[in-house]
Amino acid sequence: MIMNFWLHRGIKNSDITNLSLELKEIDGKYILGINSTVVVATKGEQIRKYTGSRNLLIVFVASLSLTVVLASVGMLLPDAIFGRTLVYLSEFPAILVNIVSTRYIIRHIS
Repeated sequence: MIMNFWLHRGIKNSDITNLSLELKEIDGKYILGINSTVVVATKGEQIRKYTGSRNLLIVFVASLSLTVVLASVGMLLPDAIFGRTLVYLSEFPAILVNIVSTRYIIRHIS
């Protein structure tokens, strides 16, 4: 899917010139040679680059820290019931970490 996006962007305004085909027979085998010149013209439009948000980074780091702390403390506690509860509660900030990281990855791919 990603390569399709870049291929479409590259060939959208391209021009193929000096196209030549050469067909040779050597020892009963046919060899096809293709030569061309490709000129890719850009529109001059600038792609808006996402600079990121400081608040989003703060939310990501805080959620990741809270997830790691709750899960670690929950696993190390000798009380099984309270430990399991903390591990369970660590899943909620983990969902936020996944959402923020997915948003970051999608923005940098497109």
